[in-house]
This record gives sequence, structure tokens and C-alpha cells, in this order.
Amino acid sequence: MKGRWLKIFLKTLGGLIVLLVLLFYFATTPIDTTPYFETQYYRNTIQNINEAVKNRTEVQGSLFAGFAKTNITPQVTNSVADPNQDLFTNIKLAGYGDGKIATGVHDSIYAKAIALSINNESVVLISADLVAIPEEIVLNVEKRLKGKISRNQLYFGATHTHASIGNCMPGYVGKSFGGEYQAAVVEWLGKKISDLILKALADRQPAQLSSGYIKVPNLVRNRIIGETGRLNDKLDLLSIVQENGKKASIGVFSAHATVIGPDNDLYSGDYPGYFQRYLEDKAVDIALFFAGTVGSHSNKGEGHKFDKAQYIGETLADSAIVALNKMQYSSRVQLSAISSEIEVPKLQFLYISDRLRLAPFLAKKLMPPMNPIQVQGLKLNNLIWLALPYELSGEYGVDLKNALELQGYNSVLSSFNGQYLGYITPSKYYYFDTYEARLMGWYGPTMGDYLMELNYKMANALTHSRL
Repeated sequence: MKGRWLKIFLKTLGGLIVLLVLLFYFATTPIDTTPYFETQYYRNTIQNINEAVKNRTEVQGSLFAGFAKTNITPQVTNSVADPNQDLFTNIKLAGYGDGKIATGVHDSIYAKAIALSINNESVVLISADLVAIPEEIVLNVEKRLKGKISRNQLYFGATHTHASIGNCMPGYVGKSFGGEYQAAVVEWLGKKISDLILKALADRQPAQLSSGYIKVPNLVRNRIIGETGRLNDKLDLLSIVQENGKKASIGVFSAHATVIGPDNDLYSGDYPGYFQRYLEDKAVDIALFFAGTVGSHSNKGEGHKFDKAQYIGETLADSAIVALNKMQYSSRVQLSAISSEIEVPKLQFLYISDRLRLAPFLAKKLMPPMNPIQVQGLKLNNLIWLALPYELSGEYGVDLKNALELQGYNSVLSSFNGQYLGYITPSKYYYFDTYEARLMGWYGPTMGDYLMELNYKMANALTHSRL
């Protein structure tokens, strides 16, 4: 009898082991190291970009520009939420997995826009004090503005403050970084941003434009490998002055807006908020901030929490004023614009081991649904702007920016253009045990080199050169 039960136990144990092995086999997948240029997604994307280049917008003429700004600070209430009155309950601050529910406001957060038109061709640059611009918000805006302006004409960005509105991204990943999805929050922000865009378009009048940069190495650090790492330390600037003297300026910088930290429960623009307020107080009427190549860069400065955020923001703004005062403006602007869909590798999300990741069919269930992925490029005289749906490493960014500068161009590489593909870091870091590579590198070791080839291809098309 004893031997019989032992046989049953061993058979059961063996069956469970086989089942676990099968589950592990089907639930995981080896990391795909296929050279990207041998893949079908690469061939399809190159074809898409070539077609987009043929159909690009190219105009030259007198510039008309309009500016707009809207407050997007939710009012915290303990009673009944009413989005029509900006009243909300239980909004999570987005960006930290352990972020808190907002209980109040330290400093107000905004969305801002600049509309640019030459010869009836228009583009709008939009940035908001948000951790990102979720696709759900962009789709809402696109629907509201149908027949008035197309998605291809809208260039989105975010300041990447981690003390702003969550609850805007569905799926497990969206919930992990920003709380449970709330359709009412998306509708509210969609209306706010749509009205903002229309207001900027309505404000257009004759204007002049200039661009430039200033290096600010004391406010940014390489957070993957520290002080020995390469830096994109440029504060890139675009400045527009209307005929009536009203002035708007955009600053683009690559230090993560994570100064305040995860124990904060108050809305705040972090250091980009201080940057914008200081510029608006000292130099311009409307200041915008776009997160640049933040995929490997963190902030550096004196003090702690809000004191440190103020130090970084105002020091950065002082540097901007130095550069703005040296700019030479032109009312004649050459505008080129390219918008293309791209394809990406299969998901290789969630670290299992150095060789294995979660199987793509399971990984998809954790991610928010995503429409065809879009990249956009813009040329405004000697400024090249690539609006990207991911967080590009500053180490990648500095190479492209240097190549463009050698050809006489200023450049902006901005993140969070309405979709999100995670962090894009150099392939040499893919196997590093870091947050950027291990947790946020979602598409395998060749993804960075693949996307950088596309970025160079877009830049080449905009500059009619070969970088």
C-alpha cells in the first residue's frame, strides 16, 4: 500500500513538473538579437519613411504665430467630482509606481501651445506639465479637432514632471505608473488641450523666429553610468516674437523632472515649472518646456525637493535668458514637415533572465493598446526638431545633435509625442542591471540602433544632406 501511494505521489509530482516546464516554455521567449536591418518591420518602415519624404510639406514665406496657455490643475475635492468645474477625487500623481493620491496643489500646472503658419501651412507645438502625453488624450484631441487640423500637424511633448495628473493610461503598465484609468480625466484633458490648440491658432499674427542653445552641464548627469557618462547638456531654445511685441520661448532640456520625489502628494511642475514661471516673470510672455533626451539623464543641483527644483529651474532660466538676448530673428521662415508611421520589433518586456523575457502574447496583455506608431520631423530655418514617442538616451541624442551642428543646424529631440515605447538606450547597456535597460527597455537590444537610423534618415531628409 505504501509503495502504491508513493507511485501516485511521484506521478503527480512528475506531472506538475512537466506542466510547470511547459508553462515556462510558452510564457517566456529568448531575447531576439536578429540584426534589425534583416527584418520585415525594418523594410516596411523604410518604405513608409521614403513615402513620407516624398509627400513632405515644404513652404517658405512670412511667419504667422499664435500663443495660448491653459491651467490644467485639478481642484481636489472630498465630495462629488465634477470635471466641468475641474473638480476631481482620487487622482494619482503619475510617474512613480508608488506615487500618492493628490491632496492639494504646490504650484499650478499648465498646457501651452504655439501655432506656426507659413503660406497656409500650419503646425502646432504643444507641451503640458504631465509625465507624458498618453495616446488616449491625443486620440481624444484628434477626434475633437477633426476637420480643423490634422494629427500630422500637431507636435506633442511633456515636461515629464512626476507630480502631475495620472489615471490617463489603460492597462497594467498604465495603472502601475499612473493609477487606475479614468475616462473622465482623459475627456477633461482632451477638451482642455483641444481648446488650447484652437486658441493658439486664433491668436496668429505676423511674427519673427529664432533658435539657439546654451550648455548647462552643471544641472544634468548621466544616471546609467554616472560622472564618466556622456551628456547631452544643451538647453535648446526656440523663440518667437509677434508683431505686437508678445514673446514666447520654448526650452528643451534632458534632465529628468524627478526632483521632488515619490513621497510628495501635491501637484507641481517640478523644476520645469520653476523654469517656465521664472522666464515668464523676467523675459517672455509665455514659456514652454519640453523634455528632451531624458532616457539616460537625471537632474543635478543644490538643495532638496522644492528648493532643489527651484534652484534647477531658475538657474536653467537664467541660462536661457543669456542665450535669448543674443538671438537674431527673421520673419521669413522655411518650414519642412515629415510625418511617418513606423513598425517596431515584437515586445521583449519583463526581465526573466539575461536570456529570457516574457512571451510577446503575454506582454501585450500588460501594455496599453497602441495604434500605428508615428514619428515626426520639422525644420524651421536652421532648427531641426524630431518629436519622438519614447524617452531617447542623451548618449544617442548627443551624436545626432553634434552631426547636425556640424552642418550648421540647431536641433531638438523631444520625447512623449503622444505614444510611449519606453526607454531607448544604447545597445551596449541592454544587459546592464539598471532601471533604464532592464525594466524600461521593452523591444530588445537592437531597438536603439534601429530607431537612431530612422532619426538620421528623417534628419537627412529635412536637411537635404547625409549626416
